[in-house]
Amino acid sequence: MSDSMAIRPPAHGDGEVLSGGNTGLVVRVDDTVRRQVGHWTPAVHALLDHLEEVGFDAAPRALHTDEQGREVLSFIEGIVGTLGPHPVPPAFQTVGACRAIGAWIRAFHDAQEGFVPDPDLPWRLVPGREPAPGEVVVHHDVGTYNTVLRDDGSFAVIDFDFAAPGDPVEDLAYALWAWTPLWDDREAARREFGSDDLEVARSRFAALLDGYGVDDDQRSRTPAAVLTCMTDHADALEVLADRDPAFAALVEQGTPTRVRRDAAWFRAHQDWFAGS
Repeated sequence: MSDSMAIRPPAHGDGEVLSGGNTGLVVRVDDTVRRQVGHWTPAVHALLDHLEEVGFDAAPRALHTDEQGREVLSFIEGIVGTLGPHPVPPAFQTVGACRAIGAWIRAFHDAQEGFVPDPDLPWRLVPGREPAPGEVVVHHDVGTYNTVLRDDGSFAVIDFDFAAPGDPVEDLAYALWAWTPLWDDREAARREFGSDDLEVARSRFAALLDGYGVDDDQRSRTPAAVLTCMTDHADALEVLADRDPAFAALVEQGTPTRVRRDAAWFRAHQDWFAGS
């Protein structure tokens, strides 16, 4: 559920079309990115404005809308992770990358201190509300395809369209699924991440949790959160397919079925990963 941002030719209208995502046209114009707005855009921009105010620079800046009514975001220079079936860049395949993504999620959550979402501003999939105690605004889509490796070696994350209040472990669950990766199709894991070995996967799993600095409670709840993430993702794709042809295409391609196979695979292996 993403719109990642690697440049591809030719130019489209007033900018270069960016590729890598499934669900919308994204155009680069100079140092900005232009995208269609949604009912969730004001809530996302309020979050990005807060991140800018507190000096969190590992996310796009919201520059609001242009004369065509598109949202305008700052363009983040760097290498963007791919969206299968192509291999992700080698720097994304390492245990260190997983640790760095865990650290990014922690920094993103910590940077929200003092941010109170406006309950009148809806998110993409849920109504607006204030986070409950212990909750944060969760990105919900920290995949390799939404991650930019910057020139200084640090990671930034883009595409906040599915952000919404929730339990912090929801971000860990999605990232573990995407980066370990927790896939039933082990051949795809080998092709895209360089290894289908479960020991390697468990090392990545552990590194991401360590990068976040999980406490014992979060660690114990993570396997169940991964399963919930997978099943909720499959259900959400089917709901969105009724509203958006791009998601209808994903359903037609069998993506929810593949996601449910991932859930069945992880259910059979969760004790292995929980012991990491």
